[in-house]
Amino acid sequence: MPAFRELTDDPADLAALRAFYDTLYVAEFPDPDERESLANMAGYLRRKRQGWYGRNNYHIVLGEADGAVVAASISDYLAEPNTGVIEFLLIAPAGRGAGTGRKLLAHTEALLDADARRAHDRPLDAVLAEMNDPLVSSAVTDNLDPVTRALIWHRWGYRGLDFPYVQPALSADQDPVTNLILIGKPLRPDWSAAIPAPVVASSVHEYLRWAMRIDDPGASAEFRAMAATLARTDRVRGLPLDRYVGRDGAFEIRPATDDAEFDAAMTVYRKAFAPGPATVPESAFRRARSDPDHRLWTVRRTPADPVPAGLASFFVLPAAGFAGYLALTGPLRHTGLFRPLIARMETALLAERTGIRGWYAELAPGTDIAPYLAIGCRELDVDYHQPAPDVPMRLIFKAPGRSYAPPVLTTADHLTDIEHILAMVYGIAEPREHPTRRRLAAGLPPAPTAAVPLR
Repeated sequence: MPAFRELTDDPADLAALRAFYDTLYVAEFPDPDERESLANMAGYLRRKRQGWYGRNNYHIVLGEADGAVVAASISDYLAEPNTGVIEFLLIAPAGRGAGTGRKLLAHTEALLDADARRAHDRPLDAVLAEMNDPLVSSAVTDNLDPVTRALIWHRWGYRGLDFPYVQPALSADQDPVTNLILIGKPLRPDWSAAIPAPVVASSVHEYLRWAMRIDDPGASAEFRAMAATLARTDRVRGLPLDRYVGRDGAFEIRPATDDAEFDAAMTVYRKAFAPGPATVPESAFRRARSDPDHRLWTVRRTPADPVPAGLASFFVLPAAGFAGYLALTGPLRHTGLFRPLIARMETALLAERTGIRGWYAELAPGTDIAPYLAIGCRELDVDYHQPAPDVPMRLIFKAPGRSYAPPVLTTADHLTDIEHILAMVYGIAEPREHPTRRRLAAGLPPAPTAAVPLR
C-alpha cells in the first residue's frame, strides 16, 4: 500500500510534483481543457505558504510506492460554505483494484475535515467533486470507462448533484468543459437526500474563486447560468450514481443474440406492439441479427426470471442513435425503470460513439408521448413519414443524459441523421433522394446552422 504525503513548495516536493505531472497526471487527463498547468499547481503551493488562502486551504497529496507515484489527489477547502472540493483523485492503472483509491479518498477527506475544524471548530458539511458525466458526449476518449468510474464513486458514498454544472475555462487558451457532473457526499444527516442550493451555489462560487483564479465569479457566464438555476430551487437532490447509469440491480439486460433469447424477445414484442402500419414484421428483426449496428436486448426484473418482460431495440448511427422499440410489460410496467433503461441504452451508444449528439424515436400518432417527455425527449416540429410504408409519424429527439433545456439540433445535423436512419435502419440506397428526406427538408429552415423547431 502506498504511503501518502502532502506536498509543499520546497524544491524536493516541487521535483516530485513535476515527475508526477509529466507522467501520471498528463496521461490520466487526456482532455487539455480539463488539465491544470504545472505552473499553477506550483504557484498554489507557494501561495499557500505565503498565507494567501486564509481560512481556505489547498492540498496536493501523492501516494508513493517503491519510489514511484501511484496515486494522487488535489483538493480545496472552502471556508464560506464549509465544504471541500476534490479536483481530482487518480490511481495509476497498475494500482487499481487494491483499495488504494478508497484509502486515498479517506486521507483526503480527513485533511478537509481538519481544515473545517480549524476554520469553524466543527466538522466538514460536505465534499464535492468533479467527474466526467457518463451520460454526456465527449470529443476526447476518457482514460477510464466513465460508467466504471461512476460506480466506484457511488460505492464511496457520492451522488450526482442534479443541476447543470459547467467548468469555466481554466485559462484564455482553454474552453469551458461541458461534459462534467458535480458529485457530492453530504456529511450532515439532514442533507442525506439533498444539499441546500445556497450551499451548492456558494461552493461553486468559492471554487471558481480559489481554485480557478476567477476573482469575480459573477463575471463568468457559466457561473451566472449555474447560479440562476440554483436560485430557482431550495435544495439540490442527489442522484444515485448506480441508478443514473442504469446499474443499480433493479433489472437485468441480456443481449438477444442466441436463438432462445431472440425468441423470448419476439414474445415480448408481440405482446407489446400490435400489428399495424407502424410496426415491422418479425422477419425484420431476424434480418437485423446480422447487422453490426443493431442492438436487441431483453429485460428481466431479476436473473432468475425465466422469461423477460421488456425489450429494447436500437441502432448505433455514426453521430446519433435510433430507438426502434422500447417496452416494459407485465411486472416491469409502472416500476420507474424506463429512465434507467434509457440510461443503459445511452451509455451503450456513448461507449461506441464518443461524439454522439442524441437519439431519435418514431412514435405512432396515438402513442402516449408522456413517458418520453418525462425523461427529456422533445418532439420535433417536422413533417416526418416512416418510409416503409409511407406513414406519418411523430419524431422525437433526446440528447444524452439529464435534460435542463431544450436540445439544440441544427438542420444540417438533423438531415444527416435522417439520411443515416433511412440508409441504416430502412436499407434505402439513395437516402438523399427519398421522399421522407425531401419532404422533411422542405419544411425546415434553409440555413444549415438554424435550429430544428420543436413542438
